[in-house]
Amino acid sequence: MITALRGATVILGDRAVLRDLDLEVGPGVTVLRGPNGAGKTTALRALAGLVPLARGTCEVPFDLLYLGHRPQMLHGLTVRENLRFFTELRGRTSRAPAYSAALGVGGAREARIGGAIGRWGLSADADRPVERLSAGQRRRASLARLDTEWCGLTLLDEPFAELDDAAVALVHASLASARDRGDAVLVASHGHADLDEIAGRIYRIDDGRAA
Repeated sequence: MITALRGATVILGDRAVLRDLDLEVGPGVTVLRGPNGAGKTTALRALAGLVPLARGTCEVPFDLLYLGHRPQMLHGLTVRENLRFFTELRGRTSRAPAYSAALGVGGAREARIGGAIGRWGLSADADRPVERLSAGQRRRASLARLDTEWCGLTLLDEPFAELDDAAVALVHASLASARDRGDAVLVASHGHADLDEIAGRIYRIDDGRAA
């Protein structure tokens, strides 16, 4: 399914943050570039259904994963418990049988979660509440969801923030895996020109308009 914003206008307060924006995301990696304040975050939040459109339409698949500036993790739960919760929820709500089967149940699911924890360098902290982790550790824990939840659409807002070089490489590998599966990924970033090497489509946004 094609993901798209068509003629999308978003007004926050008394300012038009998006202006008749046309944005289409197909299978593979799409990059949305622009300076701070250009409208990148608002475009992703509009696709995720988190801000209303004043005008235009939004077309998205039911299965989507949105990882924004703040790590989407539940305080009071450990890294492992968070990944287990979100993976179980994804498996129960997914309308795509292929994704539900890939998420696994029981031992297969736990092996998948354990593999993601190890891959993202969180083994020593997997059973600590997320609020006790550093900002970089929380970011890696959130991004580990890329390996435990496969979705038709993944929205990543500045995913490289607070990451070291090793974690940046892991993000690139996860993006390449999603591309090879035929999933659709939209990455908003004002830097990391190396993303262009794996991107099938690049949009540049400024003042709420994209080209």
